[in-house]
Amino acid sequence: MSYYASTADVIAVSRTPGGNTNASITAANKADLLRYIRTVSRRIDLDFAARRPLFLPYTEARKFLVSSDRINSGLNTLRLDGYLLALSALSIGSTALSIGTTVTLWPDPDMPPFREVRLADYSSWYGYCTSDGAPVFVTATGVWGLHRDYANAWLSVDALAAGIDASATSLTVADTDGLNAYGFGPRLAPGNIIRIDSEVMPVLTTDDNTNAATVLRGQFGTTAAAHSLGAAVEVFQVEDPIRHVVARQAAFIWARQGAYTTMQSDGISEVRYPPDLLAELRAVEQDYANG
Repeated sequence: MSYYASTADVIAVSRTPGGNTNASITAANKADLLRYIRTVSRRIDLDFAARRPLFLPYTEARKFLVSSDRINSGLNTLRLDGYLLALSALSIGSTALSIGTTVTLWPDPDMPPFREVRLADYSSWYGYCTSDGAPVFVTATGVWGLHRDYANAWLSVDALAAGIDASATSLTVADTDGLNAYGFGPRLAPGNIIRIDSEVMPVLTTDDNTNAATVLRGQFGTTAAAHSLGAAVEVFQVEDPIRHVVARQAAFIWARQGAYTTMQSDGISEVRYPPDLLAELRAVEQDYANG
């Protein structure tokens, strides 16, 4: 479930002088906005042929065949599909390798996202192949996604005002519509992706009167768990170009609800087309595709 912007982002780019504020938007409006955000976010993933949300952190194990088209023998690296933000385990066949000693992230282990891993002990990837010619796979377990400053991607905005168990779908914080560390509010809005301890969950609704948020538990490859009073609530900061264009595109759809371009197709019936993606969004997609 991709949400590359929040309802607050859409409202911010839609606002005119003297116009709507976050507080004046109804719950039904926010539900509409969240649906548009998801539609646009999913469209981006489809454009990049991404099986998982490309610009959000997804924890899972991925397998890669040890083959000549993946291995750079000069650098002793193996190319990954997708972008790796953090590596927690790596194995070749049934052999687990020590991260940081036997295998390292390439080229700079402190600069995600990564597209390659390197055998640092000067062994060979082919050395793990079996004599019977059976295919050998590298299994890389970690956090996958595209973010160029992942070390600062999670922003602590609040803390749990009460503990929750693994089945709760609502949580309470001190102030949902307060300012975050950058001086922007609201801290929590529908569409935000939050993390408490190691569990990641999207925010579906917020109630600024009760400071409560409904969430979808255990998403993006994480598991629902109990969390204690005072546990930090962090919001994932989607890269600005993506967040901005998703907000703009969702705002455009919102502003044109019910508006279609009509074309007569056969003299009897008519085909109605909703407006397509903004040129700005296509340009941002092209920048990421090229770089």
